[in-house]
Amino acid sequence: MTATTPYFSTRHIGATLVDAFRGVMRAPTDYFAAMPEAHDYRDSSILLLIYLCIPALMTSLATGIVSIVIILPVFLIFGFVSTWLWASYLGWAARRFCAASLSTTDAFQICAYGTAPLVFSWIPILGMVAWLWNLYLNWQGLISHGRLGGGSALLIIIGAFVLMGLSLAVLVMLLAYYSLHFDWQWLSIPPTLPDPLTYL
Repeated sequence: MTATTPYFSTRHIGATLVDAFRGVMRAPTDYFAAMPEAHDYRDSSILLLIYLCIPALMTSLATGIVSIVIILPVFLIFGFVSTWLWASYLGWAARRFCAASLSTTDAFQICAYGTAPLVFSWIPILGMVAWLWNLYLNWQGLISHGRLGGGSALLIIIGAFVLMGLSLAVLVMLLAYYSLHFDWQWLSIPPTLPDPLTYL
């Protein structure tokens, strides 16, 4: 696989970007299985940012050229941080519950390559499909590259959404409880300033 479909490299971006996209989209099982171990975040980070730039730019252009200055940096920062957190969870869960040796760096590499479908996420009809495809590629990466069982990898991914749902439910309940038991009369109303003419 490596000889015919090179993996992304920051030293040869132009020669490897398109082939890396094709490899993970056409044959993810073989592509992830032959993927070399990641030793740092450099290549994965640049690949991730390239993939995230496309939907961010398309969304910005649809809302106005000026919004690129605001939307693009925020989108890239949020996308990078959330991907790193997701990769940290996947690596931790694989090591903790499946006795796998998947490092956070390797998990981040899987997530970065799995982000390929998100280049189409700005298209309304294909947006949801792109996100589901992204999750499928994450699942396939855990199996083929992380050497996890299919069921275990699926439980790890589903478990994350269950935890997020429970956390959101607890937050909503806490906000509802405190809003119902909050004494709104304690809120101080700004005093009315006296008329300056009264001092004359």
